[in-house]
Amino acid sequence: MPATQSTGKPRTHVERHNARSDTRAQLLRAGLDAVMENGWAATSVDKVLAAVGVPKGSFYHYFASKDAFGFALLETYQAFFLRRLARCFGERPGGTVPGFTHGLAAFLSESAAGMRRYHWRRGCLVGTLGQEMAGLHDGFRERLDAAVAAWEAELAASIRAAQSRGELRPELDPERLARSFWAAWEGAVLRARLSRSAAPLVCAVEDFDQLIHI
Repeated sequence: MPATQSTGKPRTHVERHNARSDTRAQLLRAGLDAVMENGWAATSVDKVLAAVGVPKGSFYHYFASKDAFGFALLETYQAFFLRRLARCFGERPGGTVPGFTHGLAAFLSESAAGMRRYHWRRGCLVGTLGQEMAGLHDGFRERLDAAVAAWEAELAASIRAAQSRGELRPELDPERLARSFWAAWEGAVLRARLSRSAAPLVCAVEDFDQLIHI
């Protein structure tokens, strides 16, 4: 029997689709909250469903398996993170581009504010899952590696553009710099969670900024 609205009229296909999409989005938000605070292994599908108010038997209407749910979480987080990089380092309305140091400062500010908002209980989803690799299969490993590779490519492109504007040392290798930055950054995020302080993040960014301007 078709679901009905408060008017008693059957919902249209579009309305059903929108309701399903909205519930799926809520499950993803609740899942991100849970995994980023507790890790993948400690995240119960039942608790995610309860947080959204979805019946236990409905999970498989939205995701084929818990792994499929995890892949969707990664896709959602990756889209968010790439938007952050574009916002910090990308072109502004009107065609202006911020200096690379300004972009680094903006990235640091947004990241530290996000961690502080959740009292340092949450870090990076990719880093969190990466620390649980022993309990994850290759599908996760491949997606996590691809996510970091995309970050490296975005940052390398920003470094290369800054070099062309004369902001950064021209002899530096953008790809190698990008790999080094993300390796240091992930370690800094973990240290910030342990110390409940932005100091490790600040140190990672300041050291990197000094390196590329010497």
